[in-house]
Amino acid sequence: MTDPTRTVLARVAEFLAGLSATDVAALAEGRARLALLPTSDSPVTTGGTPTAAAPVPRTGSSAPQAMDVERAHAALAAMSRRDDGTAYLKSWTTRDLRALAARAGLRGVAGLRKAELVERIVDRTIGFRLDSTAIRQR
Repeated sequence: MTDPTRTVLARVAEFLAGLSATDVAALAEGRARLALLPTSDSPVTTGGTPTAAAPVPRTGSSAPQAMDVERAHAALAAMSRRDDGTAYLKSWTTRDLRALAARAGLRGVAGLRKAELVERIVDRTIGFRLDSTAIRQR
């Protein structure tokens, strides 16, 4: 029987080997994190918050694939700072941001500009969780 820890470590090593030097440096310096994200056919139900966020490959100017939106939503959920979410989304197209906003349950975003859209998505994902945590700690 194969040790699952070794299998996971091998997969992580494969993933890290495929990253750019910039991404590896960001991980090493603590400016980026890795996240446990569910695949489309096997959702992860750990009960805890993911501890890191892996970059989601973008599809350029074309519409995102459903999995990209799901992975991006999970990556945002793993982030602990609004600035990280804003930086993560700033290179996205408005079309991709609208798809992500729909996934996050935001309504009435059709007329928003890109910066406003990013702000609303970050508020709905990262900001909502941070605000809830702050209220509970009072």
